[in-house]
Formats: sequence, C-alpha cells, structure tokens
Amino acid sequence: MASQSCALTSQRLTVGPASVHLRTVKRRSCQPVARPCALHVASICQPSSEDAAEACSGQTKPVFEQQRRLLLAGAAATWFSTLVPQPAEAASVNTVFVAGASGKTGKAVVKYLSSKGVAVRAGVRDIAKAKASDLANEKNIQFVEADVTKSSEVLTAAIGNADAVIIAIGYGGINPSGFEDVDKKGTINLVDAAKKTGAKQVVMLSSLLTNGGAVGQGLNPNFLFLNLFGGVLNKKHDAELYLRKSGLDWTIVRPGGLSAEPESAIGNLITRGEDTLFGRDSDPGREISRETVGKVLAEAVLQSSAKNKVVEIVSSKSVSTPPVNEWFNV
Repeated sequence: MASQSCALTSQRLTVGPASVHLRTVKRRSCQPVARPCALHVASICQPSSEDAAEACSGQTKPVFEQQRRLLLAGAAATWFSTLVPQPAEAASVNTVFVAGASGKTGKAVVKYLSSKGVAVRAGVRDIAKAKASDLANEKNIQFVEADVTKSSEVLTAAIGNADAVIIAIGYGGINPSGFEDVDKKGTINLVDAAKKTGAKQVVMLSSLLTNGGAVGQGLNPNFLFLNLFGGVLNKKHDAELYLRKSGLDWTIVRPGGLSAEPESAIGNLITRGEDTLFGRDSDPGREISRETVGKVLAEAVLQSSAKNKVVEIVSSKSVSTPPVNEWFNV
C-alpha cells in the first residue's frame, strides 16, 4: 500500500491589530495538527502530493474547514469589539464630602448624590441652619462644620472617610478680597486636606473663561466684566492649576451663567472640552441651571471617564441631553 502523508505549513493571518501565527508540523497521518502561538486561526491542510490530497479528502477536510471558519469569526469579533466605544466604567464611591453643601449649587449636588444612594458628608458653616433647610429631608446625609477659610488641618476632620471631595464654593459678598480668600485659598485648603485624608478625587466647580486671557479671550466682554469683581476668574484659575498639580485625580467643571431656574426651563446639557466655550452668541448655549450643574458635579465622582479632565457645560432647548456615561467624553 502506498504511504500517504499530509504536509502542513506555517501560515500567518493578520486580523486588525492582532497578528496570529500558527506553527504546524509534518505528520505521517493525514489528520492535520496545528499548534497555535496565539489564538483564533488554524492552518488548513495543504497536501504535498496527489496521494496526500486524496488522503486529506473525505470527512477530515470539511470538519477542519468548519473549525477554521469558527476561529476566523472569533478573531473578527474580537477585533471589531475594539472599534466599538464601550460604556464608561462607573467609579466605586461610597462616601462623598461636599464643600458648600448649603449653597444653591451645593444643595443640588447633595440631593443628586442622595438619590443615587451615596452617603454625603455635607460641609456647611452653620450646622443648625443646614438642619433646618430642605436638605434635612434627604437620606444618607451627615452635616459637618467646614469653613474653607480655615486651615487644612481643620478641614481634614470634615472630610473624614470620604472617597471623593466636591468643591461647590464661591464667594458671594462684595469685599474684593473674598474671592482670594474663598475661591482661591479656600479651594487650596480643601485640596491639601483631601490629600491628608486619602480621598481619591477632587471635583471643582469653576467657571467658563477662567483661562480666557491665555486663549485669546482677554477682550471678551464676559471675561472683562466678570474679572471686575475682585479678579474672580483669575483666582479660580489659580485654584484650578493648584488642583491639577496636586497629584490627586481631579475634575474641573466650568459652567456658563448659573440660573436658579429648573433644568426644564433652561434647556438640556451640552458638554465641551477645555477652553472651547466663552459665553459668546455663537456658542451653543450661554447659561445653565444649577440643577444641571449639580448633576454634572456629582456624576464626575461616579463616572471613571471624568478623571483628570476639564469639562465646560452650558444648556440649550434645541438639543437632547446625552447619556450620562457620555458626559465626560470631551
């Protein structure tokens, strides 16, 4: 009887970013044997003679061909999955400290976090007054005294065991030095305190145009007008830079003009990247509800995609609010 053999050769198939190389060896049997170095692709039987081709016919070839097609399909599926945007990963956060919790925007942050089942350490200057407010009806809230003009040593006790810190502060008085003491130094004190407690992330409420002077907006009427009040944009920008250099994970949220009107009256959320919105008529929006800002600040600690980003936000009735896991894809 004539001896039959089937020669198998090494083949390489490239699918997307993955290169797959299979080594094969000669066997006296016509049953092919493939030894993969990676995954997904099998070498097909290549007969070295007519006798070998006849020997490799029958059931062996169809079965092997079916296996090859299945493996190729798996390779293609793996490759294409890398091209499809994946949902943003939710961050693991149990407790959040909110500075400025009794303010208009701070309240919106606290209420949203509470609705998500997150425990909140609500930093306020007057605990008795805060307990008499509508925040007292929210669940999972602990009021803690937190005057941001105090030293970081005092603020560490207020932050406690919080996984993240949200800074929703802003000077609302008429003394020009207040912006230096609250918006700049107050933020710096909170960042230093967060580092001491081991908090993983700090989210800062800032403003559009804080970097306006450096990006050609020095003569923008909005930039000039806002900075008349104690150079507030400059103070906020100094605080932004300090946070970014802190070594902590950070998120800076820059809203347009803040409105006390509900989200339904102002419009739906629009998010953009750093230094792209300047309060101009040509922008997609100029103002935003404090309710919406509170949601964005809160989601910044709940969405891993928010880390180490500046997000600028306004609203418009002409758009639909994007899915929450896309808010920080800027």
